[in-house]
Amino acid sequence: TITSEPTLMLSLDAATYSGSGDWIDSVGGMHFTLNNSPTYSSVTGGGSFNFAAASSQWANSATSLSSMSTWTVEVWHYYTGVRSGTDLGGVGACLVTETYTGSPNAINYSLGNDNPASGANLLDLQAGFWNGTWNVTPANYQLAANAWYQIVGTYNGSTVKLYVNNVLAQSASVSGTPTSSGLGIRLMRRWDNADYWDGRLAIVKIYDGDIGAAGVAGNWNANKARFGL
Repeated sequence: TITSEPTLMLSLDAATYSGSGDWIDSVGGMHFTLNNSPTYSSVTGGGSFNFAAASSQWANSATSLSSMSTWTVEVWHYYTGVRSGTDLGGVGACLVTETYTGSPNAINYSLGNDNPASGANLLDLQAGFWNGTWNVTPANYQLAANAWYQIVGTYNGSTVKLYVNNVLAQSASVSGTPTSSGLGIRLMRRWDNADYWDGRLAIVKIYDGDIGAAGVAGNWNANKARFGL
């Protein structure tokens, strides 16, 4: 059986940001609006945006990628341990997710706090998707604050995995085929409500396919020095 290699579908790198206007994906030219003026630094993290949750800062594209039955989402992120918002102080805030309005009933991929139920811990970090129910890694993993991280979520058709700094942190067997909401991509905000994830973003990548442990390691080795890791 010949298995095709995962395809890089979206790549945002703040190191190449022009300094004004939208943050533009270098693969397909997708534009991300920087809402409420997150701060840009060409120095911190080799180029990064600082998103202040308390100021409702986030980014979004009005369009989505095509549906992906398997996928990888990767970010390089400076984590502050802060959330803010209407749902229990920010439950459901995400690093990367799709916009969701209930119709269609789909979120192709999500990397963040995919646990919006009452009483959930808003500091949990998960990877997964929504197809009428959440198919996610367990809601019991948390990052230590005030550090840079490589955070990667993958789905291979049967298992969703969460990697942190080139180490497999969580995994779960799930079922179902994820599909795109088609309504856009959000960074540093919940899929629906006004809940925000605080901190810096330097790199965001989305692949059509699971890059696997070897792909995660390759990206880690290529970028870790930039973030002092």
